[in-house]
Amino acid sequence: MKRIIYLSLCACLLTSCSLDLQPENGLTYSNSFNTEKELNATTTSIQYYINTTVGNNYDFATAGVLADNILDGKQLREWNPRTVITSEYSWKGFYDIIFESNLLLDNIDRTKDLSPERRNYHVGQAEFGLGLSYFLLAQRYGDAIITENSSVIKPYQQSSQEQVLAAAIEHAKKAYDVLPTWDKLTDLNGNAITNRQTASKGTATALLAQIYAWKGSVTELYHLKGNAQEDYQNAVKYATELIDNKVGSYQLCASPEVLCTYLSNEKSPNPEAIFSLYFDKTRSENVVSPNEIAQNYVSWPVREDQTLADLTSSTTYQLYKSTVETLFPDTTDKRLQAFFYQWGTQHDVDGTDYAIMYKFRKAIFDPDQYSPSGKSYRTVDADYVYWRLADIYLLRAECNQKLGNEAQAIADLNVIRNRAGALSYPSTYDTEGLKKAIFLEREKEFIGENDARYADIIRNGYVKEELQGKFKVLTNQDIQNGALFLPLPKDAWQDKDGHVINNQLRQKPYWQAYN
Repeated sequence: MKRIIYLSLCACLLTSCSLDLQPENGLTYSNSFNTEKELNATTTSIQYYINTTVGNNYDFATAGVLADNILDGKQLREWNPRTVITSEYSWKGFYDIIFESNLLLDNIDRTKDLSPERRNYHVGQAEFGLGLSYFLLAQRYGDAIITENSSVIKPYQQSSQEQVLAAAIEHAKKAYDVLPTWDKLTDLNGNAITNRQTASKGTATALLAQIYAWKGSVTELYHLKGNAQEDYQNAVKYATELIDNKVGSYQLCASPEVLCTYLSNEKSPNPEAIFSLYFDKTRSENVVSPNEIAQNYVSWPVREDQTLADLTSSTTYQLYKSTVETLFPDTTDKRLQAFFYQWGTQHDVDGTDYAIMYKFRKAIFDPDQYSPSGKSYRTVDADYVYWRLADIYLLRAECNQKLGNEAQAIADLNVIRNRAGALSYPSTYDTEGLKKAIFLEREKEFIGENDARYADIIRNGYVKEELQGKFKVLTNQDIQNGALFLPLPKDAWQDKDGHVINNQLRQKPYWQAYN
């Protein structure tokens, strides 16, 4: 079989690299799906594109990151419209995942001698890929394209955010229905799969909790069609299945220090990790961790090519000690000692005392004859733990608070505080109410670790309070017109030579003036 398939929606030219295995699918498909080995090539491609796409969230990570200084992207942080619309964002990677997932689902019935269990494994990876892609497209772009399958060639119109989220839920539920728990995952040779990127029932459950929490929030805050209260209830339902170990065994790390030990050792499976992007160091000699946030926070002493004095000139994200003290007013909180290097010791650079991020404690360096240290920093040596159990506790707390179930919300909030040795809610430091306390707890727990802060801000309606620049003057009409989402990417409607390939797409009203 030889198939040549063009995706007019995104001028999709699929690349070929590896996540342990080399994807065999490209623009020309010669594999026939006759055997599971051939089928597995497409499953591997789905895994590869998830690995290289999901963590690529530079614009929103830059806009939402908690930092006092950043070396790059200051105009993005201010949400300067002309800077945003000319930045190098793209949704192509998501449509690579969608295409490969649809390709597998369209052809899996041609695979011979595939047991029901192995069929469910491959279908589950594809359905999770579709659910995750549509969720993140809705979260980052609002409106997006929903494709029919891997072979229909036509210019697609945008679907509304409500429709894209509905598609995400549909596929996530299908993954939830067929996938086993993570401890029962095996590869085509019968070997146990230990990485937490491969989708399991727990992964699909976390995805459903995240989708429903987002859907309820944007429905309530930004006047989408739907039932926010029902969405919050569904988010609580799926979060509870995870917390109660009904969809796999996950446990909170015993302390913040133990958590940091796991974050810095990808070879030791983190019991708290539900979904992680695997750091495949064999892919190339220049490969970096999928976790750009952690990579950009790390400085001296983890960076052996730095001294403390170099912090302000070569560390992308910088935090003042005073900012961390404001975020963590409770000095009994063990996260201060675990997350920040030598907390309590002054780290003065040019008259300013800095907090030194210490969540990730291993780095990869390359030889550099021009560096005084003889080496240059490449990346942190860590997987990207995208969702972990603490996230699910705090997400359930957030949704219960929005449902008016304050006792349940407080109980979950205090699980995370108690693990950190911090004062229980309510304490003398909780002066802004339960909703803000939960939001701030997420800031404390995930600082320097993931790109979730922008989404947390949008979900809770704290745009003008927590973001900078243009965000502070956006009107309700600006928000309705798409200002909080990325503009339609150029590669959605034109090819690399500037030729229009899809004339059915329309730029969001807010961004039209800046095209």
